[in-house]
Amino acid sequence: MAIHFDVVRDGKHFSARPDNSAAFPIGLKVTYRNKKTGVERFGLSNDGNYFGSNEAKKQLYCAKDYESVYPFWCDFIEPTAICEGQSFISLNTYDRARFTFGFGQFAAHVPDGDFIRWFRDMLQRPEVVDYFPNLEVRGGRIVKVEDTKVIPMEDAASTEPLQLYLNPTLDDVEDAEVIAAAKLIHWTGAHPEARLLQAQHMINTARRLVTESDKRLGLDGIGADICCVVMDVRHQGRAGFDDLQAALRAKKPFEALLEVGGHGEPERVKNLKAALDTRRDGLKKKKWSRSMGDFV
Repeated sequence: MAIHFDVVRDGKHFSARPDNSAAFPIGLKVTYRNKKTGVERFGLSNDGNYFGSNEAKKQLYCAKDYESVYPFWCDFIEPTAICEGQSFISLNTYDRARFTFGFGQFAAHVPDGDFIRWFRDMLQRPEVVDYFPNLEVRGGRIVKVEDTKVIPMEDAASTEPLQLYLNPTLDDVEDAEVIAAAKLIHWTGAHPEARLLQAQHMINTARRLVTESDKRLGLDGIGADICCVVMDVRHQGRAGFDDLQAALRAKKPFEALLEVGGHGEPERVKNLKAALDTRRDGLKKKKWSRSMGDFV
């Protein structure tokens, strides 16, 4: 039976109350201003002190928790997870993606992207009836079912209907936006299998990015520490293949790669360096194998 969520507003702080039980925090209303156009956008974030430093930190992705299920790959994605907030319930709804979620910050605006692939699998879990009973996956695509009407929510060209379902506008924080966030936060916290699925999809994303990068950059035989930085750059999208290729040709490719995109994302680069400082030796033990499509 579907869980009913009531929205609780306290100034800029938003919480949700499931089925009249205790309310739990969702996030803080934040403002994002486009520097070029001056246009303001509004949405939710749980990265700040009100929520991010407390509730979100109770649900952190840690590689050691998944060693028996995803050996090595659980370690490979951990530096990027740390840079993305590391929490299974990280939430941002104020930027052009309209809705990002999870320790990999899966973004809803990319057709067939990480969020869409992950959410399709979530919608095929048995708990879906508690959270999104009107959403289904048919023919490999997310649809909304209203009586006898089936409404496509995403296709190979656009995810706009799903974006609007999760976050109706960027002009304010609407109840629908809070409830969508509440459902995903509650679902993720209540079911370990949902967290396992999120880890699986982040690993799938990392494997895909390394495989694609190998075709363009030639990573066969390259250490996993270097591949980890390449993957992180690609995942965030802070630089293109030309910049990555130039760094790989440097005398010290690892150090050069860590600086790629640093002028635009200095904090991200700083966090990645710190995360890899204690993890690089472990990653260096394996190299990418093109023939195996894996680290060996």
